[in-house]
Amino acid sequence: MDVLSEFFDRTNLQGRLFFSGPVDGTLVLDKPPGMAFIHVIQRGGIDMVQPGVPNISINEPALLFCPSSCRYQLRSSSEQPAELICASFQFGRNSPGPFHLGLQETLVFPLDTLEHLAPAIGSLVSEFHGQAAGRSKALNLLFEYLFVLLVRRAVGDGRISSGLLFALQDGRLATVLSRIHEAPEAPWTVDGLARLANMSRSRFSAYFTEIMGSSPMGYVTHWRMKVAQDLLRDGVQIKVIASSVGYSSQASFSRVFANVVGCPPAEWIKRASRNEPPVITARVCR
Repeated sequence: MDVLSEFFDRTNLQGRLFFSGPVDGTLVLDKPPGMAFIHVIQRGGIDMVQPGVPNISINEPALLFCPSSCRYQLRSSSEQPAELICASFQFGRNSPGPFHLGLQETLVFPLDTLEHLAPAIGSLVSEFHGQAAGRSKALNLLFEYLFVLLVRRAVGDGRISSGLLFALQDGRLATVLSRIHEAPEAPWTVDGLARLANMSRSRFSAYFTEIMGSSPMGYVTHWRMKVAQDLLRDGVQIKVIASSVGYSSQASFSRVFANVVGCPPAEWIKRASRNEPPVITARVCR
């Protein structure tokens, strides 16, 4: 069971090239919520600058794996402009929101430590510098592939040790999450989930909460609301959605939806239909 792939499929992981070129000054990003990033530093030096914390200097070709919560700017620190290729990542039409992914801070990987990723990075750079037909689509797919490889590497190195990306590769929790994801309408209980994990109820509940940052049933509820949002966008009737995510009545579903999301389903879909798709912009300030 490839639970990590299943999660990326269900949440529609999307990678997009949003900036490339020289940085002679400071790269300022207008970052919509819910987006993670990969920055490939091909050459030159970069300082990661964030108010209130020491700068992080990077003086060799490197790859930066950045959480959606990053608040720093990238500032050139060498005589020659730094050369960057940058991609954003979003999980489908709705960001993970309450789902704690486990990527807490930007991870810096010098390129010479990523030998097993070298073919993917080489293909990305080669595709970027070429002008073959389908270049844009190929770059986006390569960025998504690189995202998956970096998740594997970060978990294997212990640099992601909690959250959803870790749990999806954990032998005790992966099956539990997969079953919740594939059957949100099931009458889940902590006892039933604990049996799937082959753990006692108390041990499972404590371990799940420690890793995920929420209780097992809290996660079930948030996943149901994520599925409900997707169905609302697809035009499915609210009463059908209610049963599809495990509620016996439209009223009980709407009550939980409003508590979790912040407004009733009908109001949410009106707001969502008016919102423009999130777009990230980047500019170099000298």
